[in-house]
Amino acid sequence: MSAETIQQILLIAGDFEIIECVRQALSRTRIHVQTAFNHREGLFALKNGDFDALLVDAAMLDRYEGISTLHTLRQMARAEPLIAIAVNGVSDTTPADSVIHQLDATEVLRVVGRVLDVDLPLPVPADAALDRQIEEMQTFLSLSRSLTEVLDLDEVLTRIVEGAQRLTSADEGMILLPEGEDLYLRARVGVEAAQARNFRVRTRDTLAGQVFRSGQPVLVGESGPQKIKTQYFVHSLLYVPLLLHGEVIGVLGVNNKHKKDSFTTHHQELLVNLASFATIAIVNARIHQDSLDRARELETLVTVSEVLNSSLSLAEALPNICEQLAAVLNVGTTEILFWEHDCDMLVTMARYYAASWRLGDGPTVDLTLDDRLRKAIETGDYCWFQQGVDPFPAGMDSPAQTGASALLLLPVYAGESLAAVLRAYYANVPYARPSPESIFDVSRRIADTVVELSDSTEQSLTDTLLDVMEIVNDLLDADWCDLSLPLRDGTALQVVVAIGAGVWMSPPHPYLDLGHVPDLREALDSQALIECRVDGHQLQPRCYALLDRVLSRAVLGIPLVQRGKVNGLVVFGDTRYARVFNQREINMARAIVGQAATALESATLVHDLASSLQELKTAQSRLIHTARLSAMGELAAVVAHQINNPLTTIIADAELMLLDEDDDSPRRASLKTIVNSGKRAANVARRLLAISRPIDPDASPDLVDVVETLREMLSLLQTHFERRSNITVTAHFPDEALPPVMAVRGQLDDIWLNLLMNAYDALIDKAEGHIEVNVHYDPARHSIKVSIRDNGAGIADDIRDQIFSPFFTTKPAGEGTGLGLHISQEMVRNVGGHIQVESAPGEGTCFTVHLPVL
Repeated sequence: MSAETIQQILLIAGDFEIIECVRQALSRTRIHVQTAFNHREGLFALKNGDFDALLVDAAMLDRYEGISTLHTLRQMARAEPLIAIAVNGVSDTTPADSVIHQLDATEVLRVVGRVLDVDLPLPVPADAALDRQIEEMQTFLSLSRSLTEVLDLDEVLTRIVEGAQRLTSADEGMILLPEGEDLYLRARVGVEAAQARNFRVRTRDTLAGQVFRSGQPVLVGESGPQKIKTQYFVHSLLYVPLLLHGEVIGVLGVNNKHKKDSFTTHHQELLVNLASFATIAIVNARIHQDSLDRARELETLVTVSEVLNSSLSLAEALPNICEQLAAVLNVGTTEILFWEHDCDMLVTMARYYAASWRLGDGPTVDLTLDDRLRKAIETGDYCWFQQGVDPFPAGMDSPAQTGASALLLLPVYAGESLAAVLRAYYANVPYARPSPESIFDVSRRIADTVVELSDSTEQSLTDTLLDVMEIVNDLLDADWCDLSLPLRDGTALQVVVAIGAGVWMSPPHPYLDLGHVPDLREALDSQALIECRVDGHQLQPRCYALLDRVLSRAVLGIPLVQRGKVNGLVVFGDTRYARVFNQREINMARAIVGQAATALESATLVHDLASSLQELKTAQSRLIHTARLSAMGELAAVVAHQINNPLTTIIADAELMLLDEDDDSPRRASLKTIVNSGKRAANVARRLLAISRPIDPDASPDLVDVVETLREMLSLLQTHFERRSNITVTAHFPDEALPPVMAVRGQLDDIWLNLLMNAYDALIDKAEGHIEVNVHYDPARHSIKVSIRDNGAGIADDIRDQIFSPFFTTKPAGEGTGLGLHISQEMVRNVGGHIQVESAPGEGTCFTVHLPVL
């Protein structure tokens, strides 16, 4: 500011025409004008400077919050006079001290002079042609100065287009920049929003394309309507190239769509000159943007690295990695898949959603495929589905894709109308289902939001729903949720948002069978980048598989490489747009995935170490328990031996006394009872000794009578079973003698003991328990089949395959070793036979042992 300046004014406006008008009007006065080009720049200038008056475009808003700048300044109760410039169709009922209604120098000088209480010289009318030349020169000077002040690319492009429109008095102005084979509209003025949406022209067979390819301007006027693109005609047009060192980087153009005026060679010269300024400004803005992007990328890499290495718990690290990956590329979903080479499958370890779909593009749920689903929607009742108990409704994604073990389905009504349908997914069945209070709260929140936003824009609707769904996910304690809106015909739903994360630390995992997509396996083997999108072209099978898996319109897949070996795949999915990932995004993704691979390897090592330590502690505990059982067996043998000696004396003396008694003696019956009871007790002691005696591993097999071993074990246990728990035991043996089995003495006893005790444990709380033992001989197969059946609760489907595993038990801690069935299976195999189980929940269990005979 010069020493002669007596007044300071702050001009807050983003409209180039307003800025130039005010600057030109006050250029010959002793008033200094400082310009702020947006809402936040204006507030910053006010905070750091002193001004005599404020000039504000009445149309200026805070672009992030939509708040009027005028109202903001008035609420701040600033002392400076506030002048509103209301010329862009904005009502003059503004909270200002004065209003400029017409955008010309006279009006500006008149209002500003009155507000500042100074005499300002009004402009003298001049020759129109000379005035126009002066205006053009001032426009160039102001525009060049303006472009050096702004480094935001979008702002630079907008100012260039506004300058082009002003210099040529055109209806429309635009800048087209290349992307692939097409030119896309990057900045516009005068072009209606509906026409600007998806505005693009080909680089071939179009006038703009001709300019882009040849580098020469195109001027068309007075030759009838000209077609720019399909169904888009103008009366006159002028396109000039944006040249950088002889290379065309874009096209600057103006159109007269409504005016009949034609452009001239003078307009062309002006636009060519403007294009030279514009190209330098665009390059500077891009360099600035690149530097900002690089700084932001570096900051992102540091932040992501801190997050990835903040936890060595694999269960915590996996969702954190997925979330950071999604944030880096601004995508709706990410998924980490590990390659199980043995079964040739990609299994999902973690998946993250913060996804929204454009209306009409989301996944659909067909309500006509499952009566349960349709009835739930009609009645408005929430439903709970659980794998293995109540299968998911038809039309839903398969468990192999979702990986959910449980699902809450909640129809949400607003009055009498279905507003939305919520699906809450659980990777593992929760200990407790959501409470009715939580479900009611969720339903109310969703209904209020959908009704409130029914007339909002699509972007506003999905953004707000994502915020609400984050709260809903926490209220239901779900892993992830999605929300669907009903389609007009009422036969289907369409998903609009999904949020949350799933982690699968143990089977069953959601999976993708590589046998069905061999080209995906080939890409993994070669460590190739996988990129695909929904663009109407023929896609490879791997693209269909990945797009369908993450329910997206564009997918980027990066192999997960650890120590030079491909161990999996990280998939990024854009659920809204069929975007093309640029090289910078791909490089960022590769860098983050590389960090993720290192973090996953560290977390996996810690996880495996913790698992090994836990297994070691468990094995130690089981060894101690086994030692205790062994000691108890030895004690039982000692007790049985000590009992057996006095029993021998009691039996012998009672039998001698019987010899001295007459047949009609009243003591004879008592003595017989003593003898029989003693023999029975001695028999029990003998069997205890036989069971507790360790089996010699070097003992030779002998001929063993299967029925005899069963009779002896039943005689030992039957009375105990029937006295303690109202359990009846029945046995059916063949009348004829069966061929013997070659086995080490005592092995079959252990098998029957384990199976009978398991049947007893299954019936201990049952009012009318029953154990049935059947023995059959099959001469054709030379085998004996022994079945031991109970009518207990049965074995659940999901654990039936594990019951023969060592140390697997369903009994409470301290009540079982988990070794009985495993040992029985091994002993049956030693004999050359096999054991099988049949069970159904609520219907009991039957173990069948097949033993080969001589």
